Amino acid sequence: MWWDERFASFDGAVVESDSQEKSPFSKQLTASIALESAYVRTLVQEAFDRRPEWTVNRTELTAEEAVECAGNDESLFYWGEYEGIDWEKVHSGEQHACCYCFRKGLIRKAHLCHNTKKWAAKHPKGWLAKSVPESFIFELDDIEYIEEALCDVPEVRDMPDGSARWIAKPSITNQATGICIFERVSQLETALYANEDLREWVLQRYIERPLLIQQCKFHLRVYVLCVGSLKAYVYDQVLALFAGQPYDSELRDLGNLDAHLTNTCRLEGGVDEEQSVRLLSELPQLLAKEGMTVEEAEQRIQQVSKDMQAIIGECIDAVSGELTFFTLPNCFELFGFDLMVDDQWHVWLLEANAEPDLQQTGSRLKPMVAGVIEGIMQLVVDPLAMTQGVNASQPASLSEDFAGRWVEVLDKQQGRHLGSSGMAFQ
Repeated sequence: MWWDERFASFDGAVVESDSQEKSPFSKQLTASIALESAYVRTLVQEAFDRRPEWTVNRTELTAEEAVECAGNDESLFYWGEYEGIDWEKVHSGEQHACCYCFRKGLIRKAHLCHNTKKWAAKHPKGWLAKSVPESFIFELDDIEYIEEALCDVPEVRDMPDGSARWIAKPSITNQATGICIFERVSQLETALYANEDLREWVLQRYIERPLLIQQCKFHLRVYVLCVGSLKAYVYDQVLALFAGQPYDSELRDLGNLDAHLTNTCRLEGGVDEEQSVRLLSELPQLLAKEGMTVEEAEQRIQQVSKDMQAIIGECIDAVSGELTFFTLPNCFELFGFDLMVDDQWHVWLLEANAEPDLQQTGSRLKPMVAGVIEGIMQLVVDPLAMTQGVNASQPASLSEDFAGRWVEVLDKQQGRHLGSSGMAFQ
């Protein structure tokens, strides 16, 4: 396989090879949009429409159709489903894509658990050492050997009934599938038997005293953008996603997942945007109704934002050194990080998700999502146009159209170039 060693990355940096020949992959500014979600696809299309120098080749493809078309797409830029990416074109430098090929070191719960514990052991005074709940990887090759598998996690196996609460999360599922909260080993065993096709789990100490607002638990969904090899940004407009039922601080019913889990996809009858999906910046007004002054609440939220950005920056730094998270200069990716604040205002990192469901944000906060997309265009697409010798348009960002901005939390240029993964394609 031949590799193009002279490649202009998103930020305009050029990786030179021994050969000074002009790259054979110079082409017009063409983009392919292949997103299943009409909500997101429309926003991306509108962002390109504000840039007349770009030509969009196709839209409205399902993931299956995108896979079928992979290999036939000659566009310079691909924004669509992971399954539709032509990795041979990406690794040769012919195409720029919206995902990294290898990122399970961040998005697989067991890999993230391993990588954060490894980092924390080397950096005991770092953010991850104090911001990740106690966690263990639990592997179960055969459902009939649960007792033998539990020998690897004596902290759970030997706990007296009711002495502690843990949450069991399958490593590869999303949307809260298979999750179990337990305080007895027998409850964990029941969950494992109910999901015997799942082999890898993370057992994590449950955050029993979360910060409550209007008696409900919530978690923070933070959008994180990784660009090239490697810069990371956090979007400063953060979602607060609320559970559908009040939280019982006495923990008398761990089986009532509607009170314990805050995934909006679990809400029956759809999402009540006003009650279930809020902005972090809206919380001071709610906290003021519960006895805290607005000034104190705003200071608390400001500190949460700072801690959150520090945690995420260190997390990306931690996984970026692993082979299970391999960046490329002509790729970028949007992730959804989930964090939680406890009743002492301590921020905890829970997990990270690839291809976050932006549609769950709803219509009320759609300007925020539009801001996410426009920011990606400015950080990724516009610099790419400039490397192709085209002056990018500067669309007006009206306050009523967009909300928020990207904040850089990591700049770690790793010097990775195309072909450095050692991958070859036949």
